[in-house]
Amino acid sequence: MVAALPEFAPQDTVFVWFDVAQIQLYNQDLDTDTPPDAVAALRIAVTQADAIVIATPEYNHSIPAVTKNFIDWASRPFMKGSLTKKKIMVLVCGPVAGSGSHGLAATRQVLELLGNTVSFALAIGEAHKKVKDIDGQATVVDSDLAQQLRAGVTELLV
Repeated sequence: MVAALPEFAPQDTVFVWFDVAQIQLYNQDLDTDTPPDAVAALRIAVTQADAIVIATPEYNHSIPAVTKNFIDWASRPFMKGSLTKKKIMVLVCGPVAGSGSHGLAATRQVLELLGNTVSFALAIGEAHKKVKDIDGQATVVDSDLAQQLRAGVTELLV
């Protein structure tokens, strides 16, 4: 899903991708002046970003652990971390029509608690039917979703 976003942004927009699978589970004992290397890289990337896109699945009507882990590491120290006062787009994918709204609400709540602005939020049910790999490139094949993502990217970059 997120790989299709450059299609909706101005050509001079730079997207930086960060693989959150590299980050170990949050442990306050490891959150020192010299955090793990992957965490240090994450914090630098978030600090340097003008805006953030969080694309996540919904698991059991809530925020998945990997997404929460990203937020926990990036937001520390509390209210002074790199993920504070950022403009954020949140995309939450669910497996069936109408799903994703619970995960969206949970993600949005924690981000706003941290002083961020969620400029655009979208629950995307049946995302696997709306975004396809065409010639090795993520392509939005659902016209309604394409229109919503175009509006969201525009709002994020304003």
